[in-house]
Amino acid sequence: MSELSLVINQNPGSIELNFDALEEQLDKKLSEYKGAIFTEDTKTIAKAEVANLRKLKKDIEDSRKAVKKKWMEPYDAFEKRMKVLSAKVEEPITEINAQVQAFEEERRKAKKEDVTKLFGQMLAEYEDYKEYISLEKLYDNRWENATASMKSIKAELTDKMNGIRNAITMIKATRSDKEADALESYKRTLDLNGAIQMITIYEQNKAEALKREEERRAKEEERKRLAEIERARAAEREAILREEQIRREERERAEKAVMEEKEVIPDICDDDLPFEQPTTVTAYYKVIATPEELESVEMAFNSIGVYFERREK
Repeated sequence: MSELSLVINQNPGSIELNFDALEEQLDKKLSEYKGAIFTEDTKTIAKAEVANLRKLKKDIEDSRKAVKKKWMEPYDAFEKRMKVLSAKVEEPITEINAQVQAFEEERRKAKKEDVTKLFGQMLAEYEDYKEYISLEKLYDNRWENATASMKSIKAELTDKMNGIRNAITMIKATRSDKEADALESYKRTLDLNGAIQMITIYEQNKAEALKREEERRAKEEERKRLAEIERARAAEREAILREEQIRREERERAEKAVMEEKEVIPDICDDDLPFEQPTTVTAYYKVIATPEELESVEMAFNSIGVYFERREK
């Protein structure tokens, strides 16, 4: 096909107008309005002047549009013819391009089939991870480009599939109760960070819950310990109160007995002491002590079963 060439001869035109003279006259006319002051009496004149100025502006604009229209007539005719030529060229472009696109689509389809076949061959090496690996999630449309070699595609697939295997191994290595949910999340999204974050948040919440439970148990144990101490103290206080009660009762009985005895107390003789047996011995002690100490002595006698009588002069 011989090359077509466009030959355009454009003759510059000119528009003549006494622009300078008109501009000078217009400036003089308009200078009359600078600083002009109109009153209520002269408002009719002001309105008339505004109407004249608007008419002048309209005349200028109408003249400009008329000249432009006349000036553009040859261009409009030129543009119309050029669009016809452009449309003629577009027809074969569309037809040829449709064929080229069809060829390209067939090539991409064949390339995708090659990639699918390659993926199936490689998947056999990842038998334990098949449920996580799918070509749909790994596929890259750039692989369909003519510049993408099968060697480079295989290398990319290897990296992606190894990455999935390593991610699953990492998730399982956490030994978390949330492992199953994290694996399910990774299966859907192939987002390792999201799966690990799920486990991290779960473990943090679990640790906090265990800590709270330990604190609760510690508080409960402390409460029980303090309660036990308080019970022991209460029992001790009760025992002391019972002991003091016994002492009071003994003192009261002793005081009562003393009051009932004669004013002159005879000396103690062996015949006056009960429970005498061949092995018993009667002994007399003179004890000088405080009332509290005497109570301790008598308690000691009572505790070992020794009979005694207390006489005070």
